[in-house]
Amino acid sequence: MSAPRGSVSVNGVCVWAGEVTWRETAGLREVLFDLLEAPGQGGLSLDVRAVTRIDRTGVALLIGANHRAAALGRPLSLVDAHGPVTRKLSGLGMLGDFEVAQIPPT
Repeated sequence: MSAPRGSVSVNGVCVWAGEVTWRETAGLREVLFDLLEAPGQGGLSLDVRAVTRIDRTGVALLIGANHRAAALGRPLSLVDAHGPVTRKLSGLGMLGDFEVAQIPPT
């Protein structure tokens, strides 16, 4: 099991890597919501290409972040490569609720 990471790059991208399960969501939520609520920011991209596994609590976090971003008038987009996050959202019939850019891993 690898621990997830939430990091910010200069260009407004938050990167998640590893597992996104009930163990990790509290820390990831704090980072993500702080970024969404930061003053003077435009949209936020969440790069999930390095996520190896996501459970229901991770999906709930994405849903909550998407709603929060909409309420703040800030676009939230996911960057994936048809990985676990895209597959999970698609399997739940929720992929259409998100802006997703499918980009191959670097």
